[in-house]
Amino acid sequence: MEENNSQVIFDKNAVEFVTVAAEFCGFMERVSDMKRRDFVDKSLKLLPLLYLKASLLPACERMEESDPETFVTETDYEVVRSSVASLLGEYDDFLEVFLDDMAYSDTPIHQNISECLADIYQPLKDFICVFQLGLEQTMNDSLAICRELFAEFWGQRLVNVMRALHDVKYRQLAHGEETEEESSPLYEDNCTEEELYEGLDMGDDDE
Repeated sequence: MEENNSQVIFDKNAVEFVTVAAEFCGFMERVSDMKRRDFVDKSLKLLPLLYLKASLLPACERMEESDPETFVTETDYEVVRSSVASLLGEYDDFLEVFLDDMAYSDTPIHQNISECLADIYQPLKDFICVFQLGLEQTMNDSLAICRELFAEFWGQRLVNVMRALHDVKYRQLAHGEETEEESSPLYEDNCTEEELYEGLDMGDDDE
């Protein structure tokens, strides 16, 4: 059992997911230092990569009945959410139709990009913090939980918020009034494709 456990947590796809998840968490923690357009641009590159790596995670089962320790507090969550909300301002709101609550509603439900991103950040940060402890059994269980939550919760949040961010970049920011500080070309980005897409094909085993 321990051998299988080690094989899963050190599987190439698991290691790559850890790398991308850590990058996403660090990105969300640096929001206050970013400009709006740069944040939207990089989010639209980083989120698909995160989804891809999560979808390639190896199957694994929990080894303990109790859940691993969690690290993200309500304050941590609120700092991330409020930082994104402050940066996006009027662009934070969007209407969502792909929610369970829509079964009881005839109209789209009001959502916030900031809240969706914080909802993704929380399970990923907890996962990364457990991995950093280096205890294989809890690493395995944390990976299993993160994979479960991807299927049940944050994966859907991710694709929902991508639609909203796409609209912000290609419709709202493209056609709305901007300050001089925000008037950089639409496709300008201060990070290279190599930085964001390194390892995109790593999930395919040729051997």
